[in-house]
Amino acid sequence: MSLAAMQPYLFPYLGYFQLMDCVDTYLFCEKLQYMKDGWVNRNRLLVKSGDNVPHFFSFVVQKDDYKKNIDQRYYRSLRTDCKRLEHTLCLHYNKAVNFEEAYSVIEEILRFEDENVAAFNINANRRLAQYLGIQARFLQVGDIQDETFQRTFADAERVERVIYFCHYLKETHFVNAINGQALYDKAYFAENGIDLKFIQMDDMEYPQQRTPFIPNLSIIDVIMNNKREDVRKMLKRYRLV
Repeated sequence: MSLAAMQPYLFPYLGYFQLMDCVDTYLFCEKLQYMKDGWVNRNRLLVKSGDNVPHFFSFVVQKDDYKKNIDQRYYRSLRTDCKRLEHTLCLHYNKAVNFEEAYSVIEEILRFEDENVAAFNINANRRLAQYLGIQARFLQVGDIQDETFQRTFADAERVERVIYFCHYLKETHFVNAINGQALYDKAYFAENGIDLKFIQMDDMEYPQQRTPFIPNLSIIDVIMNNKREDVRKMLKRYRLV
């Protein structure tokens, strides 16, 4: 059985969903510290402009103690930010080949009323996974009602934390994003009974509404510009190394 675990990002890129799709169990790690200027509350789209560079959209997070975890932080103006994103999509993606279907999914997600950052993002990612036909079992760290697990998750160093929750969930294979190669050692994981793999997305392009192609935009750009069955095929275009 295989496991992957990530923070709940806001409308993340295709590789995030490839990781979901390649494992049996996917763990949302919402009890990690919120990092400003990361991908938890922002992502990138294309807009109609002359410079052909990605446009960042973001949901503003209320100011609070920087040490607080993602599930302890709240969006400051969620309804305003959702409306702004809807306007951006209608203005800049209305000619995309899958606009109507994709927009209906995003519109449903943006109607979610919980302003908690983790709750909103996890709901969005689970709904997108459902739309894409991803069959993984989804868990949240906070769902595990075990004081020892919660204490260990909070206190352990990064590598020991991953090994611990693999053992706790009885998963023998752990898949991580490719940039984790700098953090995790396969031999050390093997010593602890875990087969560690890294997912490497294939080089791929799809029709965007402009050229040259810009990779790694929000999943919104992917589902707007591709029919669902084509995105399903794209989810399989990776290697485990």
